[in-house]
Amino acid sequence: MNFATTDALGELAYRGSHSAPLVVVSLAIAILAAYASISHVDLIRNTTARAARIGWQINGAIAMGVGVWTMHFIGMVAFQLPLEIEYHLGITMASVLPAIAAGYVALQVLRSPCVSVQAIALGGSLMGVGIGAMHYIGMSGMIVDADMLHQPTLFALSIAVAIIMASMALAIPRLLDRFLENGERYQPTLFKLGSAVLMGLAISSLHYVAMSAARFVPGDGQHSSLAGLTVQPGLIAGLAVGASLFILITSTITVTLRLRIEGAQLDADILAARARQLDDRFQKIASRLPGVVYQFRLGPDGSLSFPYASHAIEDIYGVTAEQVQEDASELTNVIHPADLDGVLASIQASANDLSVWRHEHRVRHPEHGERWLQGNATPDREPDGGVLWNGFITDITDQKRTSARIHQLAFYDELTGLANRRLLEERLEHARALSARHRHYGAVLFLDLDDFKRLNDTLGHSVGDALLKTLARRLENRVRSADTVARLGGDEFVIVLEELGEREELAAQQAVHVAEEVQALVTEPVQLRGHDYQCAVSIGLTVFLGDEHTHEELLRRADAAMYQAKAAGSNAIRFFNPTLQAEMEERFRLEADLRASMGSDHFVLHFQRQIDPEGRTVAAEALLRWHHPVRGLVAPLDFMPLAEDTGLIRPLGHWVLNEGCRQIQRWQQDPATAHLSLSVNVSAAQFHQDDFVSQIERLLEGWPIPPERLKLELTESLVLADLEDSMYKMEQIRALGIRFSMDDFGTGYSSMAYLSRLPFDEVKIDKAFVQAAGQSGHGRDRVIIEAIINLAQSLDMRVVAEGVETAEQFELLAELECHYFQGYYFGRPGPATAIMG
Repeated sequence: MNFATTDALGELAYRGSHSAPLVVVSLAIAILAAYASISHVDLIRNTTARAARIGWQINGAIAMGVGVWTMHFIGMVAFQLPLEIEYHLGITMASVLPAIAAGYVALQVLRSPCVSVQAIALGGSLMGVGIGAMHYIGMSGMIVDADMLHQPTLFALSIAVAIIMASMALAIPRLLDRFLENGERYQPTLFKLGSAVLMGLAISSLHYVAMSAARFVPGDGQHSSLAGLTVQPGLIAGLAVGASLFILITSTITVTLRLRIEGAQLDADILAARARQLDDRFQKIASRLPGVVYQFRLGPDGSLSFPYASHAIEDIYGVTAEQVQEDASELTNVIHPADLDGVLASIQASANDLSVWRHEHRVRHPEHGERWLQGNATPDREPDGGVLWNGFITDITDQKRTSARIHQLAFYDELTGLANRRLLEERLEHARALSARHRHYGAVLFLDLDDFKRLNDTLGHSVGDALLKTLARRLENRVRSADTVARLGGDEFVIVLEELGEREELAAQQAVHVAEEVQALVTEPVQLRGHDYQCAVSIGLTVFLGDEHTHEELLRRADAAMYQAKAAGSNAIRFFNPTLQAEMEERFRLEADLRASMGSDHFVLHFQRQIDPEGRTVAAEALLRWHHPVRGLVAPLDFMPLAEDTGLIRPLGHWVLNEGCRQIQRWQQDPATAHLSLSVNVSAAQFHQDDFVSQIERLLEGWPIPPERLKLELTESLVLADLEDSMYKMEQIRALGIRFSMDDFGTGYSSMAYLSRLPFDEVKIDKAFVQAAGQSGHGRDRVIIEAIINLAQSLDMRVVAEGVETAEQFELLAELECHYFQGYYFGRPGPATAIMG
């Protein structure tokens, strides 16, 4: 490269000119090339693969380098000299390389979202030098009949202009960031357009300033120094057109890809914005919901976790969302122990059939105490076999309390907490339905306190309320859980009793028994203001079976019976049924007399003898008789069931055993009766006492009699009620020497099956078989008697036939080889003095 002074250039230089249209074209190509190159910045920034980023950067650098080269040679074609111009092909083609390098540097700087000043300065310098190198290398490839000299000042100015303009182009992002009001660092359209214009001007400015610095003076030229192929300016123009097409195609592809990237980025931005908006909305909604919005997961290995839970989980459960995101054990620890199994079972059931999960449970909140929660969630099966629920949980503690309070007010008396009339009617309907289904009797007791109004008027309503509360607790504690105690208001109470048995008489007895206990509870003294207050109560009773009568009718009947009790005087009990009332009153009087006779001399033993086939008396059976001071002799069938029901049979049975031993001792003192044995009936209530064996032992210690003279008669039903206990006690007692007789043999279903296992010494044929066998047409009864006798003989047992009343019966039994006989045919029961008569 040759430099010359300005004076020499002015005197000798050829004068050249530029074609204005081609100058404009060259400037447009420079800007287009810069724009195409800068458009690669989006592709570079949005490409994650390193190799792809480098590829896009090289492609953009080539677009700029070719564009700079094209602009240069179009500008050269636009320059006209009065000389023939050719171009060296190699140098011309090589001149594109610095331009490509300059483009690479420019993209390297622009690819960074935040460009430093140092990077801009360095990049602009390298880019200006690269563009200058391309220009002056290309100029060196001109072949012309003149010497080309460069003016030093304009040469330096061309490089400086290129550096300054290139630096400004690279500084566009920082300039936009400063001057734009929104302060966003990256504005794609303004950035690319501004940078492209500045780069185009940098390229064009360098070219035309450098062309102004070049002077062509007469001389040898560069024909001899440049060897190789040459090209004409027309070919150069063709190459420029091809390069322009390359830039256009590259720009089109780049713009298309950029538009797609921008579209995709825009869509992504829109979706991200919508997602953020939806997330914000969801978070706001979730924060305002009265509960926890959550995702709950049951893993295939059984693990429990909450992938998502709103912040309200801390208020509901007392744990944070982060604590249960991977492991839900922190949350399950606060679930009420009584409800935990139910919660886990409901979760598993929902997971099994993917049904909606709904469950109510309690938690023990560390700050708020026990709370009620309600959960709802919809499950989905996951690819790994786990189940994910999406749902919400709300605190229903206040709702539960309100419902309980409403239920309490609707169905329970506010003062006593007992059932009110509404709940009483429901319970009574239930009792009627249950009675109809099971055919068991029920009963209604109507209670009214006597003189309660006087108590209220005297001591005040607060004292009366205290009395009612105390009585309510007593009544509740007395009845069964299935029964109902209600307060209708004032001093009126109603008790509904269920499942009192299949017999009306038995049901009535039980109802009376409850009424008596209730009466006793009510009349117990109550502490009121430091004083013992004893009240009385009138009780009306009615029994029912099924749903024949409505609950209103049952209450009316019980109420009517209660008024009958009030009319009878204070502290009375009355039945609504007049007939049953009379029977119960008779039973009451008989029970009272029976209790009064206990410990007196009203009870005596009568004896009925047993004979052998020759008519000799060999034994006797002790039979209890009650000599009532007013009623006279009361039959056992009239008072023994009452003794069984009231439990008086136990002391009566003990008295009979004691008197029986006394009689055996008396017989032992007379040689004529010393051989006699005595049979004593033992009741089930007496035999099944835990200390019955001990009672027998003490009895024998008190009465020194031969124990084999005492026989205890047991019925089949008594023994089979508890077979193991019966066998144990019989073996214990038999070891003492006492013998056993099975009474009423043949009337049950299991006698034959158990006879060989039980330690009986004697069986008594029931009188029903005996009396039937003596009648014509009852051959089967004779067969049964014969079978019983044969069976007993094979088991080495004696046989006693009861109820022998005729000679025919005696002869038949004797013919069948029966061992002993008992019945009116041989004498009615009587005192011991007549036993040998």
